Amino acid sequence: MRILKRSWLWFSGSLWGQQWTLMLGLLCFAQCHGKGPDESEEETEVRARPAVTVVQVHTDTVSDILHLSAVSAYPAKDVLRATTTGYLLAPVPVPGQRVRAGQTVFTLQTKEARTLHLDKLTGDPRLRFSGIVRIAAGRAGVLASVDKLAGDYVQDGEQLGVVYDQSRFGFVLDVPATQLRYVRTGQPCRITLPDGRVLPGRVAELLPTTDMSAQTQRYTVRVVGSAPPLPENLAVTIEVDKTTPYQAQTLPQEAVLTDETQTNFWVMRLLNDSTAVRVPVQPGQEQEGHLEIKSPKFSAQDRILVTGNYGLEDTAAVRLLKK
Repeated sequence: MRILKRSWLWFSGSLWGQQWTLMLGLLCFAQCHGKGPDESEEETEVRARPAVTVVQVHTDTVSDILHLSAVSAYPAKDVLRATTTGYLLAPVPVPGQRVRAGQTVFTLQTKEARTLHLDKLTGDPRLRFSGIVRIAAGRAGVLASVDKLAGDYVQDGEQLGVVYDQSRFGFVLDVPATQLRYVRTGQPCRITLPDGRVLPGRVAELLPTTDMSAQTQRYTVRVVGSAPPLPENLAVTIEVDKTTPYQAQTLPQEAVLTDETQTNFWVMRLLNDSTAVRVPVQPGQEQEGHLEIKSPKFSAQDRILVTGNYGLEDTAAVRLLKK
């Protein structure tokens, strides 16, 4: 019994000793590293802040631009028609072929000449009574369409083809009645093609026609200089300056934020390297990815958030990324 009792006391004492040793070790570890958790929390908090980049306000030349729609047109067209009843002789031109003023485009043989074979009887088709009739172009241009083939029988006055006068090429511009005060003849403009090319243009003529349903006034626009070959009825955009160019402060569009209704606009400005505040702004014209800021006036030292600004509240803690 004594042996068992002493063994039990020894075993219990060993367990208590191990527990005390473990507790002392944890206490020493906590004392040695007491500042570690606080420093880790601070670093984690800094990393949790949204990373942002900033830009400064620029001074650019802007203007109030009116964007209008137009279509390409060839106002001067020559319709080539048969001047007699007969057969169309080869060769027949093809669409896109250029012709000169006075050039023979189509050749006809009268039905009497075809029936009596007058050209074979005389042996010379150039004789007046050979029955050969030539249809010439009234002006230089490009053949837009060919409506008949060689050997076709045509009636007197029937359309054979259409020649477009490329020197009169232009665009038909419809201006809403509410915007008429911004457009005048002789005014320079810019013509933007569907592929992104921009051509210099000028408002040429005021046409005495108005679309009753749309209430638009029609103008013609001509290209300044040489125009590339373009088809008819090509939709383009015409840009007209409503005001003379002026100097204004601008910011990238990404820097200006707005609400769902797009009635309130603001930017986030840095107070220091870790705090951004909301500043209401009044935007103006948009030009090449930049937005005019009418008010307030920013200084050249103001830093405006351009990335990481979405969803930030007023006086938000941020982390500035150095460039």
